[in-house]
Amino acid sequence: MSCRPWITELSSGVNVPTLIKAGVMSNPTFYQPFVSTSVPVDSSYNSLQGIKKNGFSPDSYVLTGTTGDAMAPPGYGALYVGAIDGATSSSGSGSGTWYNFSVPSTWGAQETSAYGPDVLSGGGGPGGIGDIALAGTWINGSGTMLGWYYQGRISALNGATSGAVTTGFQQFQATTNNGKAARYTYLHSIDGGYVVGNYSTSGGPIGFALNSGPGSGSYIYNPASQAQVNLSYSDGAKYHSVFGIWENDNETYTISGGASLSMNGSYRTKARLAVKELRKSLPDAVFGKGMLADVDPITGATTNIRSYNYTNETNGSVGLLTHFQGINYMGSDVYQVPFVSVTKGGTAYAGNAYIRRLSSGQFSRNAVWQTFEPTSAGSAVVATSVAGDADTGVFSNLAPFASFGNTQPYFLMAQNLQ
Repeated sequence: MSCRPWITELSSGVNVPTLIKAGVMSNPTFYQPFVSTSVPVDSSYNSLQGIKKNGFSPDSYVLTGTTGDAMAPPGYGALYVGAIDGATSSSGSGSGTWYNFSVPSTWGAQETSAYGPDVLSGGGGPGGIGDIALAGTWINGSGTMLGWYYQGRISALNGATSGAVTTGFQQFQATTNNGKAARYTYLHSIDGGYVVGNYSTSGGPIGFALNSGPGSGSYIYNPASQAQVNLSYSDGAKYHSVFGIWENDNETYTISGGASLSMNGSYRTKARLAVKELRKSLPDAVFGKGMLADVDPITGATTNIRSYNYTNETNGSVGLLTHFQGINYMGSDVYQVPFVSVTKGGTAYAGNAYIRRLSSGQFSRNAVWQTFEPTSAGSAVVATSVAGDADTGVFSNLAPFASFGNTQPYFLMAQNLQ
């Protein structure tokens, strides 16, 4: 690979923000709110939580989320197929097609939220899609959050807000390590026939979003056998969350998420006040790093585990929390993971981290960090999912965004990581 001038500049001390200002690494274009408007809901909340490229139509993506509240009724699963652009139609944002749907009404669901998509086959649906796999959460009449999985024709979900569609749906409630049914079950991401998720016994802002803390766990779910396999780790972290899964070309699987560490020693003394302040707004916040690992879907064993602090800080002097939200493989041994980071001062950052797999099979010690810069309309505070040049997430006004921009400079730089 020929050396790009900006790679030489970076190694000479020019940082990424400087390159962004120079136009070498540009900020993506954010479209927010990017929402479905065809279903009226008594809620100001909407979300986008998943994205995949649609290989059956050029410049087309599949986005998943919620029209309404993802954590409480009312809410409908939201599914978008098409380009990420600034167009609008009677059904919502973008020039593509929106579907809203609910899980089967026979379940007694109060709310439906869609998390991860996976395109399975071509056909006559929007974007040339035939069959699709989707996963997410639903809330029953007792307030318990459960998981759902759908595999079938994408066109069957058109206008399926009444829950009349039952074919292709299955429900799932995770079992905790002590053998009890989980109060909160999350199915986050799908690839290669497997779904990853977390369970939790308690809620709270971080409990809902990161699933790290007492009574929580991570697992891989096989929809074909409807079996849950809890994941095991050897990195010494106390809690783990898994938000993304990717099937590699050699039929192995790589996952992304977070590893939460116990507070001890001098680090605990220095951080106690910062944590106390942060917990005023995030009651169950925990220390954590972004995590990447390989997983055996049959045994649940993880290998090649590597944890990351935002901007590659090694002593925790800047970051309080770093979490990876999803995963995408870009080629040339480079993985792309959306992240959210919170500093000890409470400032949130979002963007993508680029990590290289080395010839040894392990992941690079450091990552290349693409931090989304603030715009005149606000800033991205959470990146939830990524697919190459496109991201989904949450903007500072709490509106869901879809973004599109050039990621090639970061991808090329990541190929030099060791």
